[in-house]
Amino acid sequence: MRRPSRSLAASLFFLTVAPAGAATVLERAVDVEIPPDGSVTERTHLRVRLDSPTDFDEWSPYRVYLDQNRTLDALTAAAITPDGKTLDVGRRDLDTEEAVGSGELHSSRKFRAVRFPRVPAGSVLAVDAAVRIHPYFPGGMIHLGQSEAIESLRAVVHGAGAGWRWRLDGTLPGLDVKEIPGGVTVAGHHLPRRPPLDLAPESADDGPVLRYAWGNGGGWEDVGSWYDHLVADLPRDAAPVHAKAVELTGGLTGKREKIAALLAFVRRQVRYVAVEVGIGGYRPGTPQDVLTRRWGDCKDKAFLLVDLLRGAGIEAYPVLILSAERDRVDREFPAPQQFNHVIAAVPADDLGTAPEDPVASGYLFLDATQTSGGLAWLHPGAQDQEALVVRGGRGVPVHTPIRQEKEKVRLALDVTAAADGQLTGTARVEVTGDSGAAFVDLIAAGKPDEVDRVVRRIFARYLPGVKMDDPRWTVDEKAVPAAVLTANVRLPAPPMPPSPEGWPAYTLPPLAVMPSLGVLDDRTLPVVATPSTEELSWSVTLAAGACPPAPGQDVQVSNALGSYSQKVSLAGTKLTVERRSELRKRWIEPADFPALKEVALAESRTGKRRLRWECR
Repeated sequence: MRRPSRSLAASLFFLTVAPAGAATVLERAVDVEIPPDGSVTERTHLRVRLDSPTDFDEWSPYRVYLDQNRTLDALTAAAITPDGKTLDVGRRDLDTEEAVGSGELHSSRKFRAVRFPRVPAGSVLAVDAAVRIHPYFPGGMIHLGQSEAIESLRAVVHGAGAGWRWRLDGTLPGLDVKEIPGGVTVAGHHLPRRPPLDLAPESADDGPVLRYAWGNGGGWEDVGSWYDHLVADLPRDAAPVHAKAVELTGGLTGKREKIAALLAFVRRQVRYVAVEVGIGGYRPGTPQDVLTRRWGDCKDKAFLLVDLLRGAGIEAYPVLILSAERDRVDREFPAPQQFNHVIAAVPADDLGTAPEDPVASGYLFLDATQTSGGLAWLHPGAQDQEALVVRGGRGVPVHTPIRQEKEKVRLALDVTAAADGQLTGTARVEVTGDSGAAFVDLIAAGKPDEVDRVVRRIFARYLPGVKMDDPRWTVDEKAVPAAVLTANVRLPAPPMPPSPEGWPAYTLPPLAVMPSLGVLDDRTLPVVATPSTEELSWSVTLAAGACPPAPGQDVQVSNALGSYSQKVSLAGTKLTVERRSELRKRWIEPADFPALKEVALAESRTGKRRLRWECR
């Protein structure tokens, strides 16, 4: 396993079966045969019409995914021109490409790339392939597609014996689903292409997913048992690991201090490097080997952390999870293929945790692949996810928490207004969480000119037209990754005539946490957003004779999805405007759109209004 931004299965499908484009899929048939020996033969029949000159480059090369457990039995391909001429694809047009991801030293994943002869629009590309699969877990999935128009679709799974089960996750109008003995068929005709939607689930372009499995064990407990059995012969609790745990926690008395010390060691002293070969994609290396070589991928680092914690007398367990900010696990269909990441969990009963710690279901969650932060911060990709704690030989389903208050941007502006309305003073931007971690990494790269450019872009995003001098920055990666950016600023007077009383009407920097209202119109897919918080503190020393702010500009809206507030006050000549916007949920179903719209409307309306004055 590794830590990509989307599920590995979805990524492989996207690369090998469904390139995005305006071409029309005339025929797509997937036949999955499960013989009694538990192997799988997957046959694909595909005919694609190129409707525009750009479609060819979207579909050629066409890639078939292979690895140690996926071998190619047969492959034929051809291009058929509009006048009916068939151009076969020969052996020299079939290449094998290695598939090594970021942070991987070596991988057994590869593609057989089919390169078609160049043909014009109106031509048809044809592929017939058969792949033999020996699955690590008895199950699989078929993405049914909707990023292109499909004239004829048919997916069949058959031959499964005891324990057969299936589920269609998602909908696509026009599909006909029928269960057959030991299998299922899904068929559709004249299925329209659905244009991509903003803030849609990352798997939306792949369309509905037909999940299937067979054999004993159809629950999450059984998935945990499968994984526990997979790692059962892994040498654990080695003396060198125990000795290292004692060394790192020497002189520390509290559990929380010990956990923090061990977590910091694995994060900072063990590099993230993956070797994804066969079952090595699921099965970690021994913790002792990982400790010795000081590198490993997510599961290697997680198991080392678990063993170090146990060596220090602290109960800990590995956790299977999907790390993806715009995707989620289908809770109704237990299967390990839905996970792409491994973290660790520690029972939180006697740790003295704070309310803002990443604690849920009685566990404190720790991601050893994070490069900054402490116990108090869990990367957003691992928040609000279904996860599986592997404990006592079985899987315990849990749901990780959301900590939107840690993913925060705060702008504090302290300025003085001149008679012509120009503002001069200081600005301070604080970023925490994922954005703070990105800034920590940027600083660590040691490129001051690049840092300066980023700082200026951040200030310009919140303060259009700003002139700034002496930008400075500091970072803190100990608890929650954070960066503080400061600068001397000058803001021009509003580009509009002054009021009759001679005082400009200001537009304050808008907050933008909530999805735009247009995203929710006529929508049936969930909205997948980023739980976060933005705050604005706008403090202005007014010029002599300035009008006070008009009353009735305070706003307060709050519900389960989020909140938005604005408070305007005047003390002497000091005008203060405080704004705060908070989104508390990542995956928002259509039933929750009214609540989301309520908060988004308050944020949008307030952001567009100018500050009003009461002139005497």
